[in-house]
Amino acid sequence: MGDRRFCYRCMEEYDMDQHICPHCGFDETTPHNANYIAPGTILRDRYLVGVLMDYNGEGASYIGLDLSTECKIKLREYMPANFCTRVKNKATISVNYNNLAKYKAFMAEYTELNKSLARLRNNSNIEPILDMFADNNTTYTVFEYADGEKMLDYLKDNAGELSWEQATVLFPPLFTTIGILHNSGIIHRAISPDTIYITEKGELKLSAFSVSAVRTVDAGLDHELFKGYAAPEQYSASSSSRQGTWTDVYGVSALLYRCLTGCMPVDSISRMKNDDLCEPSVLNPSVPPHVSKAIMDGMKLSGADRIQTITELVTRLFEQPAVPIKPAAEPVQKEQPVVKEPERYEAPRQPQGYYEYDQRGSYPPPVRERHYRSREDEYTVEKVNMVDRLKVPVIIGVLLLAILVILIAFLWPLFNQSKPDNSSSNSRDSMSSNVISDEDDDFDETASDTEMPDLVGKFYSLCEEKYKDYFKFVPEYVYDDDTEADMIMEQDVEPGTYISQGSTVNLVVSKGAKGGTIPKYDGLTVSQYENELKKAGISNYSLVKSSSTWGIPDTVSQLQIDGKSVTPGIYFSNEDGKKLIVFYISKDANVIPQPVTQAPTVPATTTAVQPQTQAPTAAPTAAPTEPPVVVTDPPAPPPSTDPPIVIVPPTDPPVVTPPDEGDIGVW
Repeated sequence: MGDRRFCYRCMEEYDMDQHICPHCGFDETTPHNANYIAPGTILRDRYLVGVLMDYNGEGASYIGLDLSTECKIKLREYMPANFCTRVKNKATISVNYNNLAKYKAFMAEYTELNKSLARLRNNSNIEPILDMFADNNTTYTVFEYADGEKMLDYLKDNAGELSWEQATVLFPPLFTTIGILHNSGIIHRAISPDTIYITEKGELKLSAFSVSAVRTVDAGLDHELFKGYAAPEQYSASSSSRQGTWTDVYGVSALLYRCLTGCMPVDSISRMKNDDLCEPSVLNPSVPPHVSKAIMDGMKLSGADRIQTITELVTRLFEQPAVPIKPAAEPVQKEQPVVKEPERYEAPRQPQGYYEYDQRGSYPPPVRERHYRSREDEYTVEKVNMVDRLKVPVIIGVLLLAILVILIAFLWPLFNQSKPDNSSSNSRDSMSSNVISDEDDDFDETASDTEMPDLVGKFYSLCEEKYKDYFKFVPEYVYDDDTEADMIMEQDVEPGTYISQGSTVNLVVSKGAKGGTIPKYDGLTVSQYENELKKAGISNYSLVKSSSTWGIPDTVSQLQIDGKSVTPGIYFSNEDGKKLIVFYISKDANVIPQPVTQAPTVPATTTAVQPQTQAPTAAPTAAPTEPPVVVTDPPAPPPSTDPPIVIVPPTDPPVVTPPDEGDIGVW
């Protein structure tokens, strides 16, 4: 790349000597979430990882760059935060042993899902999958980066809604794609304006495919549902709440409802309690009646009563309505007796007058024909009156409501000047603000009234980052043998309770196991031994670099508690307040010098002893921390003056005694 670098947020090149991207303003010193891959990491010597784009219970998505083609990509990493953690300063994922089976099961489902999507890479309405590979104890999927905007933003730029004529041009390719997905056994479960992108060419692209457990409440992973577009069966993992093609029919119907009316549909859980969803034709009279009826049938709460397939929904939406044809056929049947009507008048009581009218061409039409036309005119008038009956009350009601709101806004502060803290006023304001729904959030949130989510069983570090703008968490850390470290055990606010934004929520967070048996460190590197300590449940430990250069690099040399040496196999308690000190040899330490191992061949003279007495003087206290040296170091010829002989524990027990606290500070 020479003297240029890539921005981790927009993946555009800029000069190496700059620290802020001139294209998007990203500062390379911006800290990142340690639970996710650090920007700048390169995977497979090909893919440059950028900043985190989004994440859910299944994994995380990053913007990236294919270094071989210098094309932007979207990198998806399988990482269920409930089952694993990130190794510090690495891309490797460490899986909790107790959740290993679930981790592998969901990863297999994730892999099969993306393999099925890869077979449909030629479909222009799905994000193409470019590559899949396994690394760092997980699976990665590489998508083509989609340049476009979300459907939600597109609607906001187009007065909030679309006409049915616009929808008939925009949506048919997407409907066909969803039908192809269903034929391949793939159910999306998250069709919404947040998961559909519209490109510069005017094409719709469907994204955000995830395993079914993420799109279902209490199914094993941290769920992510889109309010207003999720079907009722997605809010329960019971066997009675079956999901299928009808689940996506609900999402498509809700999407059309939003696009044609400009209003987000009421979420299905609220409708289960009180179904007050208005038909689209009521909110927007320009929506054809048969389209409005099809959308409502596609959003029925019962899956059995709902339209079952996307093909049936499309047929109902685009079929020609049969209602306008009937009035054209009825007059033909009623005109037949009208044609014969003059025969009844051929024997009039005043024949002379009859023929005079007929010759002049001004004979009045038959009575029945005149009656038919007047009835048609009456029908037309009634139709106009019905529209007027709807418009006038609505306009009057809106005006009255606006006047009432203005009066309340001006008069309410006058009645409450003596009440600085008016909780009832806040609740009314929050109730009125609920009319305007925030479609970008996955839980109910307003300016002063926020629904408390269920945090028990989730990791505190992730929840703190996710809800930092809504709650102030006060954690209390305790040890628990049955709960992973950093996992929330209790919360003092019940889930589903509405509280003010920014309220304090007290949490009980696990610090991990109460203790465990100290594992052996023979033959292990420092990082491997750290993993063994975590598996054993020991969290209260510290790594201390030894100043000694004697021993095998990157290995543990000694364990101490309260300044006393300990051996593996004993129980260590995290609750006692004591810390396990793990001394290790640095990676850049030198291996034991060769002259020491050849000491017996040197004559036992004063000149031969002198170099050996100078070597260990730099670290006389490090001798007890090097068990491998004790085994490999043969006795030197002069027992009285050679320090390496002092290292042998059988011949000199006082040296085996660990250094006192003053010596520890030198390490």
